[in-house]
Amino acid sequence: MISFCFPFQFIHKLKTYFRHSFTNSFFFLFQLFHSIFSEFTSTMARPIESVMDINDSKDLWKIVVRCRHFWTVRSSSSKEHLELILVASKLDMIQAIVPSHLVSKYVGDLAVGASYIMQNFKVSNNDFSFKSTTHGYKLVFCGSTYVKKTELPEIPIDYFNILGLSSIADGKFQPNVLVDVVGGVTEILQTQINSDNNKSKFVFMITNMSVHYGVILHCNFMNTTRTMGKM
Repeated sequence: MISFCFPFQFIHKLKTYFRHSFTNSFFFLFQLFHSIFSEFTSTMARPIESVMDINDSKDLWKIVVRCRHFWTVRSSSSKEHLELILVASKLDMIQAIVPSHLVSKYVGDLAVGASYIMQNFKVSNNDFSFKSTTHGYKLVFCGSTYVKKTELPEIPIDYFNILGLSSIADGKFQPNVLVDVVGGVTEILQTQINSDNNKSKFVFMITNMSVHYGVILHCNFMNTTRTMGKM
């Protein structure tokens, strides 16, 4: 709980400092604190909004979400920023970015699987070359973004955007949207590690293991060995 009070010593110092203009100065400060406190309580009292409704008409969105994925991206200038996939109770997802200059402020509060109340973002178009969600917009953290960890059991901990291998084989997918697949790796055809850029590449065969309609796909898997786990 946050409260404001004016101890006698504080008032006495104000009176001494402002001398004869104490009354006017006191009411000016009171109005200032009242305005700040009213804005704070107004912000906290905003209703929860749907992730699916997020657009660039405003920045003061308030959402309850779970962090589905969370990773670090290094730019060509060697600066690192964070990217997150956030999922809501209706399984709507949106991608969020923590810019490099704010990483130290928020990285300690973020964890995969944790649920949060979040509000106040910059909203921009989802212009990623490869999109982690089909949402038309993405969220960008700013200095005033509010993040509070809280228990939200209504949001699933494990959620996968699974696309069947048969749909991929039939071309029924969006080529620039990342999806989850379930299958068994039947053969690793190639393993390549590039020491210059710290990236690895795997070429393998995957199948849906179906007895009646088996599908086998030839896949490429590329990652940054520094930030990704072993395959």
